Amino acid sequence: MTYRLSLAFIALFAICPAAAEKTVYTVAEGKLDNSLYKIALPQNWNKKLLLIAHGGRPETAPLSADFEIEKTYLEELLKRGWMVAETSYRRNGIFVTDGVADLNSLFDFIVKEQGRPGKAYLAGASMGGKIAVKIAEEKPGRFDGVLAVGAALLCDDNGTSSEKNRKYFKKHTFKPGIPVLFVSNVNEVDLVKEYAGRARKKKSDAAVWTVVRRGHCNVNDSEMLKALGSLEQWVEKGVRPLEENLSIEMRRADSTARHADDRVYALVRVDPAYGNLTADLTGSDLAKAGIKQDSYFNVGFKDKKFKVFLGYHYADVKKGEWVAFLTADDHLQIAMNWANAQKELGCKEGDEVFIEPIVSEKK
Repeated sequence: MTYRLSLAFIALFAICPAAAEKTVYTVAEGKLDNSLYKIALPQNWNKKLLLIAHGGRPETAPLSADFEIEKTYLEELLKRGWMVAETSYRRNGIFVTDGVADLNSLFDFIVKEQGRPGKAYLAGASMGGKIAVKIAEEKPGRFDGVLAVGAALLCDDNGTSSEKNRKYFKKHTFKPGIPVLFVSNVNEVDLVKEYAGRARKKKSDAAVWTVVRRGHCNVNDSEMLKALGSLEQWVEKGVRPLEENLSIEMRRADSTARHADDRVYALVRVDPAYGNLTADLTGSDLAKAGIKQDSYFNVGFKDKKFKVFLGYHYADVKKGEWVAFLTADDHLQIAMNWANAQKELGCKEGDEVFIEPIVSEKK
């Protein structure tokens, strides 16, 4: 599984129509022990901190703390005065223990450099959601609330997230000491609901929001902003979120894609951590090209071409295979499960790739 917390092309006006002024902030980047960090500090810090716990990454990927700011929900938080920070962790792969330690270290570093925040929140995705839940259970006194998106509660150090690893789920205490709001796609929500049920039996608490679309961590910036706002109300005003079906649809009317013959050409953004490609293609573009859900199509760049499955998330294919799906903000993400699509295809940021339906050979 590969996942990036912020999505590429979403327009800020979709989050906050009245917000047109420029967000003023500074960015500090460096190395802390054996991990990299990135900290975005607004001009007028309101003493609220969001730490991002990223998901699992291929072991061979370079370490990076690379969250996007412009035109994402993080830009809106910075405009409101929040500080935002991320650590690369000390290594890539699937692990939990090191991630807990590295997030705690980054928090302590921020306190040393900027002073203690009034409220500190963790937002973790996939394995990062698991790490954030573990921190909530350990009650270290650093953080006040956790937003766990697509939390991979079945994974642990050197494990993989699957039903075969249910023993890792059972290792949880199910007693978070701070508010935990789970946000999961509809196909993954059962496990976090089980966690919340066990937490209630132990006189603890966790709330669950269901995103009414299939996928893994397939949420958009507007949904992230709404969930963080609800967590903020829970932590600071004691207003516990009710169970909610969360879906803020962002179907775009058009794109910059161009249709020529049987191909559709589109510009791509490249995720530097995973090599995933986000193409400026909408669901309407796919329909116009005759590419249907749960079918195969080709993606190409120059003289290279690969067969891709149009599914809902990375685990729809085996490791090393190509997969694509529509993101929550109506862009086509093209990836390889635990492999680098950009390197395999040979394109770079801003290049134009093409997709085409696969025409069955005549008998």
